[in-house]
Amino acid sequence: MCTTTSRRWLALAASALLLASGAALADSKTAGATIDDSTLATKTKAALLEATKASGTTINVEAYKGKVLLGGFVDNAEAQAAAKAAAAKVAGGAGNVIDALVVVPGGRAPGQTLDDTTAQARLKAALVEKLGQGIKVNTDVRRGEALLSGFVNLEGSKTKAGEIAKGISGISKVHNKLVVAP
Repeated sequence: MCTTTSRRWLALAASALLLASGAALADSKTAGATIDDSTLATKTKAALLEATKASGTTINVEAYKGKVLLGGFVDNAEAQAAAKAAAAKVAGGAGNVIDALVVVPGGRAPGQTLDDTTAQARLKAALVEKLGQGIKVNTDVRRGEALLSGFVNLEGSKTKAGEIAKGISGISKVHNKLVVAP
C-alpha cells in the first residue's frame, strides 16, 4: 500500500472518529454545521498528512464554525509554519487557522516517554474528575511540558483546566492553548 493511500485511509478513520465522538460544543451548532466542521477537520488532517514538513500524525485538528485549530508539539518552527500553511489552504486562508502548536525541539529518551505518558494519563483523569465528561480538552505531554488545546464554552473552563494541569506530578510547564468558542 502506498504512503498516499495509507494517509487517506488514516484521514478517513480520523473522520469517522470525529463523527462518532461528537463535538464538545455541538449544542451550539446545527447538525449541518457539525458535519461541515467535521469535514473541514478531516480535510485539514489529510492535508497535514500529505505535507512533507508538517507532522500530521502528531498534530490534533479541530474545527468549530469554520475555524481550524491545530494543536500539538512540533520539533521546529519550519514544521509549525508548514502545518499552518497546509491548514490555511484547506480552511480558506490563514485567518481561519488558530495556531495552538508548541515548538519543543529534540526527541525523548524511552524513560522520558514513559514519564510523559504517565503524566498525561494523570492529567486526563484529573480533567474528567474535576471538569466532568462533557468537556473535551486535547492533551499532550512532551519532556514534562503539557499542552491543552481545543474549544471550550467558558473562560472559566479554560482557566480551571490550566490550574489542574499545573498541579499534576511530572508536569513542569503548561501551555494552555484552549480557545473559548465564539
